[in-house]
Amino acid sequence: MPLLKKKHVLAAKIETTSGTAESLTASEAAFNVFDLNMQPTIAFTERQGNGSFSQMPAVRELMGGTCTFRTEVYGDGAGGVPGWASTFLPACGWTNSTGTFSPKSEAPGSNVKTLTMGAYIDGKRHLMRGCAGTFMLNFETGKLASIDWTFTGVWVSTADVTILAPTYPTALPLRVANSTFTIGSWSPCFQNLSIDAGNEVFLRECATNTDGSGYAAAIITGRKVTGSINPESTLIATQDNYGDWIASTEAAFSFAIENATDKVTVAMPKFQITNLQEGERNGVVTDEITFQANRSAAAGNDELTIAFAAP
Repeated sequence: MPLLKKKHVLAAKIETTSGTAESLTASEAAFNVFDLNMQPTIAFTERQGNGSFSQMPAVRELMGGTCTFRTEVYGDGAGGVPGWASTFLPACGWTNSTGTFSPKSEAPGSNVKTLTMGAYIDGKRHLMRGCAGTFMLNFETGKLASIDWTFTGVWVSTADVTILAPTYPTALPLRVANSTFTIGSWSPCFQNLSIDAGNEVFLRECATNTDGSGYAAAIITGRKVTGSINPESTLIATQDNYGDWIASTEAAFSFAIENATDKVTVAMPKFQITNLQEGERNGVVTDEITFQANRSAAAGNDELTIAFAAP
């Protein structure tokens, strides 16, 4: 019988010990995810045969994998932190303090985490452990806010496993409309905003790992938060984006979307334009801006925050 791609479930659980796989149940699969794709990354060493052109059996090398998917941005229906945020953000280096997630620059441990992840596809399951990742926030006016996730981990196995039956979240996703948005004192109209967490994820080689994968776990070794936005252009007297760009001026950035029960706020204390080109949208002049988020405090780890609260 063929397997149906749309019958998929993603389960993910924070690991007690980084790189040690956790058991997955329906409780760890309560996510609304889209475009789920988990793939192995396994190279083979070729072995040239003797006495002819024919090959000898190849031998596998390191066993890694990637998992990509998309989630909508939503709260827990009561102004609190939703399950997707408390699970996926710590494995991307963002940790929670009273509803606000801020980045850390450290190895997995008491704050930053790794995940065991399982992709269940209509009776078959791919499994990865020691997963760390990065993400892209997408805010297109009038549409649902979303996040594209990419996790890298150690490939464990593929097996026939009954698909999980979780209780899915019922909180409605947030639309990019009726939002609060400022860059400094400027509050422009825009059509699209994207923010890239920019994590550098590295799989740690380990010859002594007992599963023969050659890897211990993934670790985040760097981060550069960048993004793009396309606001309608204004006179220089109203907002001098060209002057701010050339002068390396920084400004506070805040963007919030909400519904009747939940509010999500994305903030950057030091937003800096890194490139500016003139654009056009249906006959209206736009500023095609790329930017980066800089540290504010001397210690850093504050360039981008994601906060969950009641409206």
